[in-house]
Amino acid sequence: MTSTDTRYPGDERRPGSNVDQATTAMRAADLDAPTAALPIQRPRARNVPPPPPPAPPATGIFRWLSPVLALVAVALLPVAAATTDLSALDGWGLAKVLSPVGWVALTCAVGACVAELRSPRPRIPMLGTATAVLILCSVGMPSVVEPVARFSTAWLLAGFTDAIAHDGIAPEGIDARFWWPAFFAQWAFFRDAGGATQLDSVLRWFPPVVVGVWTIGIYALARSMLGGSRAPWAAAWLFVGLNWVEQDYFSPQATGIVLMLTVLTFALGPLATRRTDAAGVPGWPFPHPEARRLPLLRRWLVSAMTPPNRPSLPPRQLLLIYFCAALCILAVIPEHQLTPFAIIGQLVVLAIVGRIRGRGLVLVAIVGLAVFFVISARLFWITQLGLLLGSGGGDALETGVADRLLGDTGQVAVKYLRIIVPGLTWALAIGGAWVYWRRKRDLVPIALAVVPMAFALQGYGGEVFLRIVLYGLPVLTILGADGLRALVRRNRSMEIVLAVGMVLLFPLLVLIRGGNDAYQVVYPQEVALARQVIHETPPGQEIVPLSNVGPYGVEGIDTHSMGSVVDGCAELANDPVRCIEAEAPDVLISFTSVEKQGVVLNGKKPGWSLEVIQQLVASGRYVLTYQDGFDAVLKKTVPDPVEPAPGG
Repeated sequence: MTSTDTRYPGDERRPGSNVDQATTAMRAADLDAPTAALPIQRPRARNVPPPPPPAPPATGIFRWLSPVLALVAVALLPVAAATTDLSALDGWGLAKVLSPVGWVALTCAVGACVAELRSPRPRIPMLGTATAVLILCSVGMPSVVEPVARFSTAWLLAGFTDAIAHDGIAPEGIDARFWWPAFFAQWAFFRDAGGATQLDSVLRWFPPVVVGVWTIGIYALARSMLGGSRAPWAAAWLFVGLNWVEQDYFSPQATGIVLMLTVLTFALGPLATRRTDAAGVPGWPFPHPEARRLPLLRRWLVSAMTPPNRPSLPPRQLLLIYFCAALCILAVIPEHQLTPFAIIGQLVVLAIVGRIRGRGLVLVAIVGLAVFFVISARLFWITQLGLLLGSGGGDALETGVADRLLGDTGQVAVKYLRIIVPGLTWALAIGGAWVYWRRKRDLVPIALAVVPMAFALQGYGGEVFLRIVLYGLPVLTILGADGLRALVRRNRSMEIVLAVGMVLLFPLLVLIRGGNDAYQVVYPQEVALARQVIHETPPGQEIVPLSNVGPYGVEGIDTHSMGSVVDGCAELANDPVRCIEAEAPDVLISFTSVEKQGVVLNGKKPGWSLEVIQQLVASGRYVLTYQDGFDAVLKKTVPDPVEPAPGG
């Protein structure tokens, strides 16, 4: 018997028998059967071309639907601006008076985004164009339908820029924001280099442009965290739709967010890495099966002390990225008070968990902040240690939430929506964090969104909660997009539900963002009036607004005082008779927005500002020099000199 014979119990091995034939057939089948280690490679016939690639999916109606909807949306915007009656603004803000054509334009913009995303072959240039149109029709709607930029703060910061452009240095003793002058100096340089004397057009179109830049950063972050070709765009749209905070006006905060997103994009993109042991096992230090488990504190210590792996990029590219990230960190330090702390907190979290090979960036940020703290802003921090050490908590909660729930029915409804939307954002992000954890076993993103909550301990004021929402929103929306993607993968019919939700989300955004437009809208004649009053008033005299709305500070920040601090009179309108008597400004200026603020926000009867003006004129202390509706200017009367008595 040879070594190739196969015997089975009870078989009779006879030449020509049925058993021998069956065995031979089984042996032949065994030889022809493929193995797992080495599959059979059958030779391909010569001169046979390879099979053609699969045909691309037909785009059909999607090829032209998205461009047509985007063009229709843009074409309708001038009609919306011409048919919107801003004089009818009340506590419900812009949403109530916006022309139906504006709502149609917004719906077409949303449709352009959805149509292109559902296309069998989404085109990146078309997705970018549709996103820009969506931003213009939602965030940029006030810039389209209102004649000039809104927000008195934007005009005031333009006045800060004007002061630096005139003097070349930041004036002292006027406003604490001059301790962080980088933004104002930057725009003063741009203004002088462009040969301009005013920034009115920049102020008007700054919000949609800067939100577009933010959206690019969100898309880049989502590409790094989520991957795919559709989910990053959904994350960018979700960020735009949930960004009701309105810190995108002409301000250092807006530029600070650009720099923060740039640093995060570097940290979670090309600089992202993992901490592994010598065998390449992620999540070090996990004990090997035969090793004794280390105590938890020791594992944390070993993990923190073990450097993460090097990123896979070439050294030259890494050096360039490190340089750009460090430059962004150093640029934001003299630009805004809180943004550097948010960046440092998030980089520290990434460094501790080993997600970035960039501990040097943390050192650069801390050293740069310390140098600025000691040299440039030392006098400010010495007198404001409460901001640094923390004096917030309950007071900040009361100032930022409870004290803002004032006004008529529209104002209260809008402000409750501003509380509900962040709650829903966090709920969506927590669901997305669970999906992200099941997919990647990673909770670092949700930790990045939690870091800004530490600002609640500071005494920054009521707007600190706006900063907390804003700093956490990029990561929250990306996690939310991951959760929505998982929902669609389970049930494809949910795409229609999400599209309808997007159609409802952006009108809600217009309602929330424009809720204060009754007293934040500015008109060209008011800007011209403020400039004329400033130019005609001798330097050194006080020009004080009846309330801190309107373009009262567009110029003259360094030449005309805006009043001193009187107890209980942060605004003269709080108690007009007492506050005006205590302050006694040389020039008193009032706008239509002052009247609307008192009516819709403070519950005053219509015409209250005119009654105050009449009382001042009747008292003989002020004379009315200009009035057009609710726009008015009053100047303090100068008593005639007393002539000495004869023989005296």
